[in-house]
Amino acid sequence: MSKTIYALISLGLLLILSATAQEFTLDIFGNANEDGLIDEEDISYVQGILDGKNEKTDLSDANRDGKVDEADLDQIKKIIQGTESEIYYLDAFGNASRVKHPLERIVLVYDNTAEIIRILGAEERVVGVDSEGSSGAIGKYPTYFPQFIQTASIGNRNDCDVEAIMKLQPDAIIIGTKAGCPYLKEKLRGSGIDVVHLETWSKGTPSLFTIAYMLDEVDKALEYQEWKDGYLDMVVERVAAIPEDERVRVFVDRPGNTTVARGSGYSEAIELAGGINIAADLGDSLRVDGGISSKNTLPPVETEWVLKQNPDVIIGLSWNGGYEVDDESVLKERYDEIMGTAGFGKTDAGKNGRIYVTYFINTLGAGDHIGVLYFAKWLYPDLFWDLDPEQVHQEFIDRFQNVDYDLKKHGAFVYPPMS
Repeated sequence: MSKTIYALISLGLLLILSATAQEFTLDIFGNANEDGLIDEEDISYVQGILDGKNEKTDLSDANRDGKVDEADLDQIKKIIQGTESEIYYLDAFGNASRVKHPLERIVLVYDNTAEIIRILGAEERVVGVDSEGSSGAIGKYPTYFPQFIQTASIGNRNDCDVEAIMKLQPDAIIIGTKAGCPYLKEKLRGSGIDVVHLETWSKGTPSLFTIAYMLDEVDKALEYQEWKDGYLDMVVERVAAIPEDERVRVFVDRPGNTTVARGSGYSEAIELAGGINIAADLGDSLRVDGGISSKNTLPPVETEWVLKQNPDVIIGLSWNGGYEVDDESVLKERYDEIMGTAGFGKTDAGKNGRIYVTYFINTLGAGDHIGVLYFAKWLYPDLFWDLDPEQVHQEFIDRFQNVDYDLKKHGAFVYPPMS
């Protein structure tokens, strides 16, 4: 992409990104002003550092040589032009890492990563995928990811096949979760293969743009984000006028007598949709995932506590459903389970027929806005009388996923069905 085209796109869409419902910092070194893009403003900011007018930021050392100088200006210019041979970024662990640029041959791990690659129109660069193991393996979704049916397998993300990866000779392997392919960087040390860990499931938008820069496909990321933010901004604008004491109080029923607290994608989706997550403040304990401790955003909860809170709406999460399932009975089973919970039928949510079930993936990844739209429709049906979340979901598939998939015929995502 030429410098002129990139500059025009950046200038035209910067206002959209700065006002969006999903503001974020692009964690690539050279993003000196720490917004969502690397552009002419970063050149100006670094020049301001050199002139003593601006403070040095964590991302202003574009070439990671320990100082901010003219060489960083050159690096930023090359990133904007797409001519830089390597870029530096912060990975999922918060570590500064280097990756070749642009990536031409890639291995993917995790389904949310594959969705991002399709948004960027880079399917032909994929030479390997994870195909075995738990939910999220790309190869386990042949209906949704037909492009990758014949793509070489690198096995299970819990124990990635190093020999298979090396045979494919990729520029990099992009892993969409902290816990995926443990110790792979050490195992591939000296091979020339970069290992990229990003949280594509919980940080869909930042990951989208980080990968877009690695592949030199920023224009496509911007096109997608403009479309996505159009819907999110519409939701935020409509619910903004709702007084706090009139907002719908929501309980998220997660399998295993757990719920979602502040910091989880589900809680954020409820808040964007104008609701109040009644369990937002329950996440005080610590959880351990893949050896990593963090605040527990998925805390345990007692039925008695929920009944005392008396939510207006109950949204149940289901692990069953999705693109490979055509029978909504798996969601109805979860719905019946919630309805059968002692006392739930007597809550305001139960008495008013406001208990719903969603397949958990709707609020994750680069397509996380789809879940927000379903939530908004459930919470404020009169306010969003003209919104059809399924139609937006179908547009996401048709326009940005490049797959022949009709939601009227396939998939199980919400219950009761909206149409």
